[in-house]
Amino acid sequence: MKRLIALALAGAMVFSLPVMAATSPSASAVVASSSSKAKAAAADTSDTVEGVPSSVVSAAASVGMSVGEYMNNAVVSVPGLDSVTPIGQGGHILINGAPSNVTFNLSKPVLAAVNSAKAQAAALGGKVLNVVKVSSHIGGFNTAQVNYYMKGVKTGQLVKVYQLVNGQWVELTVAEIRDDHVVVDMTSFGTLAFIEVPGAVAPAAE
Repeated sequence: MKRLIALALAGAMVFSLPVMAATSPSASAVVASSSSKAKAAAADTSDTVEGVPSSVVSAAASVGMSVGEYMNNAVVSVPGLDSVTPIGQGGHILINGAPSNVTFNLSKPVLAAVNSAKAQAAALGGKVLNVVKVSSHIGGFNTAQVNYYMKGVKTGQLVKVYQLVNGQWVELTVAEIRDDHVVVDMTSFGTLAFIEVPGAVAPAAE
């Protein structure tokens, strides 16, 4: 429980830090320092509330998340999906090409979006790994490269990522897939579907 509280405090510190302008390194270099923290976050889904403020418990319940999911910014179960690949933020985000300390908040989607994602996966002959809503405290951005930690994903596995836009699934660019990580290029917030599909080998880390 002390670790949960420490992670929550660390998250609060992240929100207070500004976006830093700098030369953009590779995605693998940006996420290396925080990979271990992301693994712990996505794995911890405890509903234990001992020592957790009631406001946090209420906030988690209000968005249909466990306390562990809410405090660790991870989604490990989704309504309408029997099997879910856990997802969390796997490292620093590149905002407009520069590394930042911004956090993209992950939450659970509405059931209608999940059912729509399942239909999209069926049309592709694939399988939905997870569906999440992505938001943040920042107003917006032109481009963002986001490293999602997804326990169980393997290098060479083909995972396509779609964003729900005006009722239609729009394919996003997947910049990199390696063990336990899917790096995605985004231009706006919204609901994302991660779909495993058969086919060619996916892009891997250099």
